[in-house]
Amino acid sequence: MYKIVTEGAAKIKAFFGDITKKDEVFYNPKMKMNRDISVIALNVFQETRERDIVVGDMLAATGIRGIRYALECKNIKSVIFNDLNPNAIKVIEENIALNGIKNTTVLSLDVCEALSKYKFLIDYVDIDPFGSPIQFLDSAARAVSNKGLLGITATDTAPLSGTYPRAALRKYGAVALREDIKHEVGIRILIANIARECAKYDKGYTPVLSYFHEHYFRVFGTIKKTRSAAELNIKNIGYVAYCKKCGFRELTKEKITLCACGSDLINAGPLWIGPIFDADFCKRALDMAQSDESKKLLSLVFSESSSNCLFYDVHYLSKIKKKPAPKMDILLEKLTKKGYFVSKTHFTPTGIRTNAPLDVLMGLF
Repeated sequence: MYKIVTEGAAKIKAFFGDITKKDEVFYNPKMKMNRDISVIALNVFQETRERDIVVGDMLAATGIRGIRYALECKNIKSVIFNDLNPNAIKVIEENIALNGIKNTTVLSLDVCEALSKYKFLIDYVDIDPFGSPIQFLDSAARAVSNKGLLGITATDTAPLSGTYPRAALRKYGAVALREDIKHEVGIRILIANIARECAKYDKGYTPVLSYFHEHYFRVFGTIKKTRSAAELNIKNIGYVAYCKKCGFRELTKEKITLCACGSDLINAGPLWIGPIFDADFCKRALDMAQSDESKKLLSLVFSESSSNCLFYDVHYLSKIKKKPAPKMDILLEKLTKKGYFVSKTHFTPTGIRTNAPLDVLMGLF
């Protein structure tokens, strides 16, 4: 059954009930925060632009995402809506009219075919699939403009987080990790794949806001079309060296085989070893957040955005140490007094991100 639903500044016709066949147009209210933060990210991005932009909502379904961009974001020149489902096109056109939006293009093509029509011409390419985005990354990297923005969602968190390691190797060409930092490893594997695709077109890719929430990863990154920026992409791809025995973990350009404790290391990757956040971008995103849910997430993201170190799950470390975990606030305070960077992390409530050496951290248990 179709109903009119309000989300953000938009009112749309959306299907509610069980999806029983492919021609029904899917609207997922659980992804509202994804769309809220996407609107915020595009507005932060627009603060640095000096012209109106073209936005591509390439898996549009009801059109809610692209409609919200048109209504809630500054200086939108036009929005491209694309969906292969003919019934979705009917719903998108109705929803565009319902919201009085002008300057739109509506396509019913395969995503890659639609993107191929816009080489270097879309200022913000949004890819929000059900499952893996991997098949769309090449076309998205080709279509996005110089100084543009890419927004990519991956809902296949199980392969990226090590539950299905063979799937991760097939799809992403990487060894995933099913340990306490599995979600950060997963998001870094995703970013490395995006960066490699951009580099093929002499485009540098800089992650500015990356996060994990419930069942998906979401990554925003800016584009700079120069060979030197593209080469920097490759330099920022490496591994996470990880020890299951003592808890050691490190971002490294080359593989490391042996831990200081004498155990063999797992080398997860290839993955992104550069920063996954831009502190200024994250701060401005936090300042724009309105809902409590978005504020909570972005506050944690901002707090951890100033250092490119990995995080530790204190409960995991307590099992290794065979001692109770200290209270989080006490641990944060002690590490701060010792002069180290330390923050909570949005990846897990029991995690801390710190550049303190492992022996220093373990000494506080």
